[in-house]
Amino acid sequence: MNTLKGTWLKIKKGDEYTQPSFIEFENDQIIHYDVEQKNADELSKQAKKWSEKLSESKYEFISEHRVRFFRKGKMHTVLSETASITEDYEYVTDYVRIAPTKTELTAKEIQKLEFTAQWNNEKISFIFNKELDSPVIKEINKRLNREGEKLLLENLQGTYFATRYENGERQTLIGIKEVTNEKAILFGFPKTPYEIIAQ
Repeated sequence: MNTLKGTWLKIKKGDEYTQPSFIEFENDQIIHYDVEQKNADELSKQAKKWSEKLSESKYEFISEHRVRFFRKGKMHTVLSETASITEDYEYVTDYVRIAPTKTELTAKEIQKLEFTAQWNNEKISFIFNKELDSPVIKEINKRLNREGEKLLLENLQGTYFATRYENGERQTLIGIKEVTNEKAILFGFPKTPYEIIAQ
């Protein structure tokens, strides 16, 4: 059970629209938590959301700090307005263990930094507290009275996250393993590379 100690972030896939969540292991239970705002930049685990039995779960370690669970469910496919099919399906979910971010910087200093990262041919800008949308999207959001996409720095148990908000709602937590004035090592991605360096 030592290998399962700690708090684990659920890794969201690109087509998943659930709120960020965590799990912890206690005896034979996998306990699922949501997060809530504790204060300006600090998160706390919400009271126990639900649990499942570890002994009845199918899982494998991808690395020392990443575990993959396989859960049985149903896949419902709509074929037309009057036809659909339902099949047995195995859902795959990865979790990564969080650890306090290695840094000598304060939260205010980190928020002033700007980084760019490359992940699977996608360029990602890490700029905190500013709308990240293009001018066209900003204009559309203004007309629809929506808040744009932005990154906020938040932390849980000493782990900093670049948290992506959209229309004021927390969408994705990107973990910050280490950060200096020159670079940040980011984790929590759904596909390899699971960690990237932003500079």
